[in-house]
Amino acid sequence: MIKAIIFDYGGVLSIKGGFSSFGEIYASKLGVDPEELKRVIIDNWSKARISKMDSKMFWLNVSKFLKIDQKIFRKDLMEFSGFRYEVLDLIKKLKKDYKVGLLSNHIEDWLEEIIAEHKLNEVFDVITASYETKIAKPDISIFKETVKRLGVDATECIYIDDMEQNIPPAKELGMKMILFKNFEQLKKELISFSIKID
Repeated sequence: MIKAIIFDYGGVLSIKGGFSSFGEIYASKLGVDPEELKRVIIDNWSKARISKMDSKMFWLNVSKFLKIDQKIFRKDLMEFSGFRYEVLDLIKKLKKDYKVGLLSNHIEDWLEEIIAEHKLNEVFDVITASYETKIAKPDISIFKETVKRLGVDATECIYIDDMEQNIPPAKELGMKMILFKNFEQLKKELISFSIKID
């Protein structure tokens, strides 16, 4: 029996998850090499998301490379990522019958702003972030930690992510999985697991 549903943030609760499309558009706009921009973003993100670097340094280092104000870069990237209000509304409905968790590879000052803005602490029973655990998906230990915090067995969970590389560890623990593509597909797959969504 399913007792908990765990959501990824980037690409599930946010509209855009990766940096590729943003990097191409932004590089073209500012006249920089898109591959170089992607490398700078990922290098800094990889450190900041597990607190090997203060998250504010992510914005500073990338904006220095771009030669623009870091506040402008931060605003542009966060706005580009967007937010799926329909997914949040669904999670609020699911919360009536299931425990709900958020499991995200993210940097602190960005995700904490999102948590505050959308009052996610009031929505999710558990929020597990890579910057807090200093472990990033697909490391299986961050999945184990989330399940432990939820107080359920992994076999009683559904895990939802838009990135294929994050699915195997959840599967190894015995979770049911949904590879997120769009909102309608998410609802259909939840229903296929006999989840009440209304």
